[in-house]
Amino acid sequence: MLNLLRKLRSRFGELWWWSAIIFISCRFGDAINAFIGLWLVPKWVPQEELGAALPILQAATAFGIPLTLLVTPFSRWLTIYATKGEKGKIKRLLSIVCYGAVIAFIAAVLISKFILPLFFERLRISEGSLGFLIVCSGLIGPVANVFNNALQGLKRFKAMSVINIFGAPVRLVVMLLAMPFRALSGYVLGQMASPVLNIAAGWFSLRKELGRDFKSEPLGRDVLDMGRYLMPFAVYLVIGTLLGSWQALLFRQRLPDVESAAYYIITRLAEIAAYAGMSVGFVVFPLVVEAKEKGSKDGGLLAKMLAGTIIPGLAVTLFLALFGKTVLGIVPLWRDYAPYSLLLTVYTFRMTLVAAYGAFYSFETAAGRFRFLWYWVPLALAETGVLVALTGYGAFRGILPDAAVDWMASLDAGRLSFFVWWLFACSMAHSVAIATQIIARRRRILV
Repeated sequence: MLNLLRKLRSRFGELWWWSAIIFISCRFGDAINAFIGLWLVPKWVPQEELGAALPILQAATAFGIPLTLLVTPFSRWLTIYATKGEKGKIKRLLSIVCYGAVIAFIAAVLISKFILPLFFERLRISEGSLGFLIVCSGLIGPVANVFNNALQGLKRFKAMSVINIFGAPVRLVVMLLAMPFRALSGYVLGQMASPVLNIAAGWFSLRKELGRDFKSEPLGRDVLDMGRYLMPFAVYLVIGTLLGSWQALLFRQRLPDVESAAYYIITRLAEIAAYAGMSVGFVVFPLVVEAKEKGSKDGGLLAKMLAGTIIPGLAVTLFLALFGKTVLGIVPLWRDYAPYSLLLTVYTFRMTLVAAYGAFYSFETAAGRFRFLWYWVPLALAETGVLVALTGYGAFRGILPDAAVDWMASLDAGRLSFFVWWLFACSMAHSVAIATQIIARRRRILV
């Protein structure tokens, strides 16, 4: 049996073998996460608060921006150091993150005192313990990512698979215990459970690799290279995170309760289309960095990455196009949202495109290329900015001509259908821009 597995691994190659392993382990977790997102959360969170679940998670991500900026270059250099066998520098990176997390936590708690009251007012929910949990969740995530990146860079995919298998069950247990007391607080606490497990398991897995036998080594001139790498990535990260948080808040603030709740259900189902792409992308990142460091070609990794993302996503989209209304009618908790089955299909197609161009951006950042920012920034600003303007057209009275404001009002943009179709159109624009860049690059290579 072991010989057969070795032959299969050799035949498939590192990319597809570990993509398959990660995919299987992640799908076990995703089955539990789907149960949480599509049944447990709608069961405990009332419809009038359900639409607040996603903005809360986006807010946590926003609070983690400073720490994420600290650890972002580490993702790439962890792989570089692993390729060179410089484990002492990996150890130094991990220690810097631990100190940075403490400083970031203190700063985030102070900032949250000013920001979160306004945030909860717009969500139409009371704060309670949510504020503190949001801050903690936002900071634990980036720390967990560092340990994941260390395992990823060292190609400890077996350990990562085991962590993925146990992460979702731990999350489920925490939510089952906590949500009966306050549903949204238990929801956020559950989101923290998996990253905490990742940190603990990652440390345990790495302690032999990075134990006392390996002394922490200074990073030297690599710090300057990290700074140069971080500057364009900071644009990508900060703009993307803040606009994503604002966009999620718009779905809650500008839509009726039933439509913001429908958006939550639609997004949970649509994310299934991105599952395969996330598994492929996770394995490709260290392989791209390693190829770049060794000066070798990527071996068609981008084409494989996009194929492994788009084909499964289109299959899920087709299934929901045919049976989406039936699917939404299966579970009593979803039946209120059956009229939105067409939007479910459209959004699933959008998620396929988002996963595909997210894979491309990950590929480019792994290789240290950021030319995509020239079109990504204006498209990202337009994606959220148009929704802000068209749903808040009253602010333009006296600034723009009355005819223009009246036209904005006539669009009646404060509808879930308008939001979804606009986001789909923006995703198509992203896809066209990326295809143009890839074609132009290939022509330069061929010439």
